[in-house]
Amino acid sequence: MILRGISFFLFFVFLFGHDSPYSLDKFKSVLDISKLQAPKSSYDPLYSRHYGDFQYYSNKYFYLQDNKYMVFYMCGDHNRSELRFKNDWSVNTNTPKILEAEVKLFPLNAKREFTFLQIHADSTLKNKPIIKKPLLRIVWYKNLHNKHNHIWAVIRQSGDVNINKYLKIDLGLMPKSFFDVKIVVYNNILKIYVNNKLKINKDVSYWQKYKNYFKAGVYLQDIGCAKVLFDKLIIKE
Repeated sequence: MILRGISFFLFFVFLFGHDSPYSLDKFKSVLDISKLQAPKSSYDPLYSRHYGDFQYYSNKYFYLQDNKYMVFYMCGDHNRSELRFKNDWSVNTNTPKILEAEVKLFPLNAKREFTFLQIHADSTLKNKPIIKKPLLRIVWYKNLHNKHNHIWAVIRQSGDVNINKYLKIDLGLMPKSFFDVKIVVYNNILKIYVNNKLKINKDVSYWQKYKNYFKAGVYLQDIGCAKVLFDKLIIKE
């Protein structure tokens, strides 16, 4: 019985032996309007979290580091540790939809690529057009178009579910330290800033029939592990 008790305690510490990002005021507002998806998009009772239910919560894939950084960590092909933000919106919005983040990336042994920011279409709505695809992914690629260790914006080029064409825009060499990313959607225009420099200004009116939401965290597209630290994450809707 004693050994079973010790084993349970160690298991509990392994899962939840981290501080919660919700303990910092700077993350409370975004966590109040998001849910945690890990290691898949479907709910997992060990590693997922329902909307706004983050008080005292952490696990080995989502935790606070150095009493300062919100950490997302994951291993495995098509596994993720991501926040999915609750509010849906259209790209033709008259109110700017903004995601601002200050991030540091750790590709670790990720084989090919991982996503850390997204605009994703909502495929769960009734009586609405459905497409189970993101309009935008901000991605680290190990190698793409003869460029090593760069950040890329991957933008779907059509709202037609049968046309799988993507525009991949180089956002530069992955910084070794923290860097800022700002995504703005307003009146069918998508703008992306990196360290306050405008990198993308694109008409996405072809996507206006879909409802969308922001995502942030780490989502692997291949084997290996990756980790992302957020010093800032702000949603303005």
